[in-house]
Amino acid sequence: SQDIVQELGFARNVSGLSGYGPPGQSSEPFPLRWGEVIPFHFIPGLSQIKVAILSHPSRRYTQDVEMIPELLQLGSSLFNILETSSKRVVVVISADLAHTHSESGPYGYSNASEPFDEACGNWAATLEDNYLLVTAASLVDQALSCGYTGLVTLHGLMKAGDMKTWIPSLRVNYHPSYYGMMV
Repeated sequence: SQDIVQELGFARNVSGLSGYGPPGQSSEPFPLRWGEVIPFHFIPGLSQIKVAILSHPSRRYTQDVEMIPELLQLGSSLFNILETSSKRVVVVISADLAHTHSESGPYGYSNASEPFDEACGNWAATLEDNYLLVTAASLVDQALSCGYTGLVTLHGLMKAGDMKTWIPSLRVNYHPSYYGMMV
């Protein structure tokens, strides 16, 4: 992870990465959150592989739409670094969607939740950027999705690798509780 930080540098607003621990040499505990735990559930043999966790800054909660160009560039840069690596790499992105599907949930209900999740699902099924970068972007501030910035970064990564080479596959887009998720 330190090599990736050095490659990306401060020009991409990258200040650090964490891989099962806090950035730097700190010994403070740094617990995993749902955004990491749920995607890890889908990785077989996780205990036998090395993992680097990339997280987005907390300003993603208030500046997610403004961050779109920066996130697309980050994804592109990440693609270029990983493409030249001699290591086998798998990128897994949290697909937490709208957190406003239920009035009784911690964030209440928003009528933006369903169309936001649908737009993200349409993007995942087709990789057409309009669904993610226009439709979902217009709804994300009301839908309250913590996974949106990761999806935009993933889009930048895939676009750098030529979108025609990727095969989209939406397995599920559902909200089992107050928040939506997709695989």
